[in-house]
Amino acid sequence: MQYHGGDIYRNQIRLDFSVNTNPLGMPDSVREALHQAVEEAEHYPDIHAQELTKAVAERLRISEKRLVFGNGASELFHAVLHAVKPSKILIPVPSFLGYEEAAKAMDCEVIFYEMKKEEKFCLTERILDALDESISLVFLANPNNPVGNLVEPELIFKIAEKCRQCDITLVLDECFMELTGKEMTHSFLNQLDEFPNVVVVRAFTKLYAIPGVRLGYLICEQTLAEKIRLQLPEWNLSVFAQRAGVAAIKEQEYVACAVVCIQTQRLFLREELKAAGCNVFDSDADYLLFYSEKKLYELFLQRGILIRDCSNFRGLQRGYYRIAVKSEEQNRIFADVLREIHGNAQAVERMDLMKEKSKEKNDRVKEQESAGKNGATAQLVHKTGAVEFVLPGEIEGRSFAIITKELEERGIMIPREQEPVTKRVIHTSADFGYADTLTFSENAVAVAKHLIRAGADIVTDTNMALSGVNKKVLEAYGGMAHCFMADEEVAGEAKERKVTRAVVSMEHAAKLSKPVIFAIGNAPTALIRLYELICDGIYRPAFIIGVPVGFVNVEVAKEMILHTDVPCIVNRGRKGGSNVAAAICNALLYEVRREDAAKRLD
Repeated sequence: MQYHGGDIYRNQIRLDFSVNTNPLGMPDSVREALHQAVEEAEHYPDIHAQELTKAVAERLRISEKRLVFGNGASELFHAVLHAVKPSKILIPVPSFLGYEEAAKAMDCEVIFYEMKKEEKFCLTERILDALDESISLVFLANPNNPVGNLVEPELIFKIAEKCRQCDITLVLDECFMELTGKEMTHSFLNQLDEFPNVVVVRAFTKLYAIPGVRLGYLICEQTLAEKIRLQLPEWNLSVFAQRAGVAAIKEQEYVACAVVCIQTQRLFLREELKAAGCNVFDSDADYLLFYSEKKLYELFLQRGILIRDCSNFRGLQRGYYRIAVKSEEQNRIFADVLREIHGNAQAVERMDLMKEKSKEKNDRVKEQESAGKNGATAQLVHKTGAVEFVLPGEIEGRSFAIITKELEERGIMIPREQEPVTKRVIHTSADFGYADTLTFSENAVAVAKHLIRAGADIVTDTNMALSGVNKKVLEAYGGMAHCFMADEEVAGEAKERKVTRAVVSMEHAAKLSKPVIFAIGNAPTALIRLYELICDGIYRPAFIIGVPVGFVNVEVAKEMILHTDVPCIVNRGRKGGSNVAAAICNALLYEVRREDAAKRLD
């Protein structure tokens, strides 16, 4: 039986689903950094890892003195124990086996807090009763491994507070945190100043798909960090690890795209597993835990696919398995094998339909390319007096040229990735004020484009916005546009509940079985309801375009969305409208089409 995932050396496999690394694979910048590090391999690495320490400290906005780097997170777990020298350790299970390994190496007493299957292996406040002065240290994974669920921030705070009262060191394993897309709301990093007894551990391994490089780090109070650092050997970070880390920490757009990919593909795998009769547990991470009566580890291995047999996790048993969320292509191969094993006829039909749709999409794209190549460009402009005569097909291009010139004259600089969106909104509205008020979350444009390529749907709050979205381009990527405002069921429910139709339509949209880009140009109540669904943990939109126009609750509704961790484009202030919402959608759609066409030409 495999003890950890990734046992590719004893098995002849074509796909490894046992290790939970970023499905996008190693970033090109990291690969290049590793190649360059070969030249430095003739020298000892920097014993202080100065460049890496500075880069990570700046990224996390913390003091360099609070950072400790290790040869993977596992080395750091051992170092923490050597520094703290605990007598008794508490580990909630099921959980990562490395905690127990580290405890055994120190000959510590270990007690296990068993999470219940009936509660979906979620941590509850009952754990507070297990924390007393006899406990020296607690290991806690957030999100849990192998389950993938996150501990709610309120409970983490209570655990940290109880640990502080009882003089317990709390080691929070956040190695998968950044891949959940919920770092802003669920990470404990921002509260470390209040809790000198808490250590947060993270790893480059999972986030940047470099398990073979071995690089992790921890953050804690400075005095404790110094004690932990003394437990580590000299030169524990190779030149390869240091160079890879410096390159990786800059790849924030890559991380944002990975989160979207994981959310999309995790849903696909979840539905395939459920269709095959498996019991699938809720996950916020890039992996899924499930139960099956079939001997899936052996059956998949026979077909060249390695999955994680979880029967050696405390609290689990034979029949529990974990799979990583991989690329769309790899996940479809997994699904094919799963259907073969389970003989699920419905799933086969579903896959055939998807393949048919994919072929139709490719045919449409080719038709669009052909039409574009055959279009002839005529004379652009003939001037007679004060009237400028422009051919119909060239009006838009002329408009954008004027916008570009005027922005330059006004001294307005727009970030390159945001230009297509901002300029199209100005083109639609003839209002240059949007250059100042359009607000983009981090990597918003990249995330939105990835969603479109992944086949996300668009939901609008007006039929006007719906009619303005270029559905032909959207459908070419597998997406559909919806508006539920005119739905009779929505209207009836809204009347009965005495709420707006926008509120009910958002709830209906939340039932769609795929990622959704919400384009709200009219109803602030739509944004408010989305905010409530997010805060209550009921539903998390993939993306929000928040540009309602008006005076009542408009500004506050927009600010609500900006205070979530959902990727978004919001226009601050009173201005907006359905035409603006559609314009933003189209700007993103056209950029995706343009970029993909350029790649094919290359």
